[in-house]
Amino acid sequence: MPNDVNSFNKEIATLSVRLKRQLATAVKAEADRLADAIKAAAPVDTGTLRDSVKVRRTKRGLTLEVTAGGDSTTHGERGPHGTADYALFVEYGTRKKPAQPFFYNTARQMQPEITDNITKAVEEVLK
Repeated sequence: MPNDVNSFNKEIATLSVRLKRQLATAVKAEADRLADAIKAAAPVDTGTLRDSVKVRRTKRGLTLEVTAGGDSTTHGERGPHGTADYALFVEYGTRKKPAQPFFYNTARQMQPEITDNITKAVEEVLK
């Protein structure tokens, strides 16, 4: 009996570590999968927009961000509104060019599957 209790206590003590590790692995895998899907959906002229899609770790432990645009797609001073990010122009369109949504539509479409995959990863540890 004492051996069973010790074994159980060890299992409980490691649960949070195992759970955090499994969750971090699942979140990273899903963020990478989302980034790949966004890259595949991005319209390609020069490839700069597609190549700007990145997965970044935030200051919060298990939080990752999938981003597009930024320095590589931002152009200098432009009109009264300052700098302009080409990624936003493609996603939402302009007066002269229609929108070519590649980011948010892909993220919305994949969200249920991403949530399910992360939930399954957590459930594996809790079983």
